[in-house]
Amino acid sequence: MPNPALTQSQIDEKLRNEDLDEWLELWWASQGGEKRNRGLELMATALPFGRDEELLVLDMCCGPGDIGRFIRNRFPKARIDCVDRDPFLLSLCGALNRRAGITGQTLVRDMWDANWHEGLPRSYDVVASAAALHWFDVRRLGELFGDVFRMLRPGGAFMFAEPASAETPFAAGFEEWRREEWRRSDPHYDPQSWDRFWSKVATLLGYDHRQILESRPHDREPIGDNGIPVRRYVEMLTKVGYEPVDILLIDTDKAVIASIKPPV
Repeated sequence: MPNPALTQSQIDEKLRNEDLDEWLELWWASQGGEKRNRGLELMATALPFGRDEELLVLDMCCGPGDIGRFIRNRFPKARIDCVDRDPFLLSLCGALNRRAGITGQTLVRDMWDANWHEGLPRSYDVVASAAALHWFDVRRLGELFGDVFRMLRPGGAFMFAEPASAETPFAAGFEEWRREEWRRSDPHYDPQSWDRFWSKVATLLGYDHRQILESRPHDREPIGDNGIPVRRYVEMLTKVGYEPVDILLIDTDKAVIASIKPPV
């Protein structure tokens, strides 16, 4: 990953006087808006814990920390640790979480690195991720599933929302349906919103930050923007040892998959 032109503390300072709500709205627009946030609400609501429990949560590949804050809204005593390889998104996450009174660590970690979890607890109640794991290839994703398994306490939950594709015989028809359904369900979505968000980042920081976000090792078996079939996600989780594994939702842009590390 290229070194950023600014240090983490310098990026924090750049954001200090920014309108965080404006940044968040731009980010949500680039990610699909309220439709996407309904999936995050489902993830938080489905966690099998009491609302008064003091959960220890890891928001993995956190971006601006959306899923962590949805969980905190549901579980007000939760502590949320956040890790991401992108220093700007992590700075934005930290600023938003501090404003919300959320405690926890924010750490720059590259999850292509086998040691990304070094120094983090091995007792998380929840590990959650949203719209980030498709940046990896299938082999690395299986390794990350194993990393998370070892970081969860027995009975802990791993939940993620990722794009999912159809099996090969149905793939072409499914993608045609998905494109049309997306247009019908969200006619106001602007595909240029992604570029607008990162153009604003470049203006703030003084350089094109996307080179950091988009750099990654050569894909051995890429996952990509359309994801992999849900069956493969489930098989990979089951192989590691998660039980049960459940599919909570499949729609045009994501599957929400939930799993448990079995109690001892």
